[in-house]
Amino acid sequence: MSENRPLVETRNLCKYFDTPRGQLHAVEEVNLSIKAGETLGVVGESGCGKSTLGRVILRLIPPTRGEVYYEGENILEYRGKQLKKMHVNMQMIFQDPFTSLNPRLSISNIIAEPMKVCGLVRNRREMAERVRELMEVCGLPARYVNTYPHELDGGRRQRVGLARALAVDPKFIVCDEPVSALDVSIQAQILNLLMDLQEQKGVSYLFITHDLCVVRHISHQIMVMYMGQVVEFAEKNELFKNPLHPYTKALLSAIPTIDLSRRNRERQLLRGEVANPINPKPGCRFAPRCAYAAQECLEPQTLREVAPGHKVACWRCQG
Repeated sequence: MSENRPLVETRNLCKYFDTPRGQLHAVEEVNLSIKAGETLGVVGESGCGKSTLGRVILRLIPPTRGEVYYEGENILEYRGKQLKKMHVNMQMIFQDPFTSLNPRLSISNIIAEPMKVCGLVRNRREMAERVRELMEVCGLPARYVNTYPHELDGGRRQRVGLARALAVDPKFIVCDEPVSALDVSIQAQILNLLMDLQEQKGVSYLFITHDLCVVRHISHQIMVMYMGQVVEFAEKNELFKNPLHPYTKALLSAIPTIDLSRRNRERQLLRGEVANPINPKPGCRFAPRCAYAAQECLEPQTLREVAPGHKVACWRCQG
């Protein structure tokens, strides 16, 4: 694969769900690219389409339209053996470390299951060695090999989920809020483990979260979503230093701080009603809650580059 070519790329990716009142636009015209060994953080409030985006990229749910490329090939055209190989290279860590694990299987069987399905090991001895290796890499003591998910705490269950994802040695992992249900100290352990694995194996991540502190710690680039649309995209330091979209500014102003010198900083409170995601009207979907809304907001907003690598979908920032 060329060094300049993205490992994973989407083009005009959309996902709509049919409801009795019309189509719910969960993901709308999303274009992203992730290079090998890098992390793209996706942030936004609950219901903005982050998790749906991750599932569509992995073909866990079919897109309404658009394209998903892995190493330059459109994986939406894959069938049979091609699709199976794609699932080896692209894995997912789910948000809830309990419901995502089979309660009837022991930890060793949960980790071994992907290898069995994909035929990656030749015998039981090789399987057991690989399971022990994965447990060690993910910080799981060997004594847990025959335990069950309900016998572990949330942090260890999430490590099991990570070990299961790594079992097939993927190149790309969708992390769907993998630390949101964990204590802060356990969050740090899981995040550091993900970063260590990225450094050692060159794994790429799509890291989905609503926690801006977490995404700043682990990401190389950050994409901000609102009601299914990308409203801002930038390198992480640039986004925190120079946020442009009003929604991004509101998110950043809500981050707690222990810096007493910033205790009187201006908070940007969001008021107004959230727009209806079912058959949405043209124009900016954030406009009903935006303090700067104007007539121009009634027109469709296009994500455009306003500085090198910094894109925003707001007419006020594109002038």
